[in-house]
Amino acid sequence: MSSDQNTFPVFQITDLKVRYGRTQAVDGLSLQLAKGEALGLLGANGAGKTSTLRSLMGMHKPETGTVAVFGGKPGSTAVLKRIGFAPEEALPPERFSGQEYLSFIASLRQPIVSQRKDEIAQLLEEFDLVPHKRVQAYSKGMKRRLVLAQAFVGTPELLVLDEPLNGLDPLIIVKLRARLEKYRAAGGSLLYSSHILAEVEKTCTRIAIMREGKLVLETPTADATAKYGSVEAAFEAVAGRV
Repeated sequence: MSSDQNTFPVFQITDLKVRYGRTQAVDGLSLQLAKGEALGLLGANGAGKTSTLRSLMGMHKPETGTVAVFGGKPGSTAVLKRIGFAPEEALPPERFSGQEYLSFIASLRQPIVSQRKDEIAQLLEEFDLVPHKRVQAYSKGMKRRLVLAQAFVGTPELLVLDEPLNGLDPLIIVKLRARLEKYRAAGGSLLYSSHILAEVEKTCTRIAIMREGKLVLETPTADATAKYGSVEAAFEAVAGRV
């Protein structure tokens, strides 16, 4: 990870509004992430989570408000080099083998050539991937594991994981949780969006719950469980209100 000691938050979102036609997807969201934190971004379908993630990655221009990542412009080359991103619907190129795809990602993110081979071998083993099989022959679950594996290549300073548990079996979920713990212990920061609230409770130090484009609860995970009993109960209490 970078030794950059600047005082910027990992990301800073201020009064963000995102609109698609007549639909207000995000409505005045302000949120930030400090170095070393693990933030669970929660909400029902249509709550604005994906639009928020897309804005952070520079994939969507805000209607109003500001978004800064590492103090810089979302989507810039300098910023993207510091992020590992696993989108919910991503599909790796089918012409690559698993090993070739990770090697390609490593050539973009890992400047130390001698470290690439060991890192790729470790990721292939941890995510239970067949190195030389073409992606087109991978199962849906294997493709998802490959997308997650590539997010870790080069030990990025920020991981952005969108519904990372889709298609994963319980053993891989446990391995992913352990890798995320190791990643954060080394100083990494995590933005984790998932409908699996029990896993968010185990993984994240803080939660932010969205409803209809607005932030309705932001609190340390420990405070949410102390007040409501669980993250799931907190979600039901604030996101289920009509």
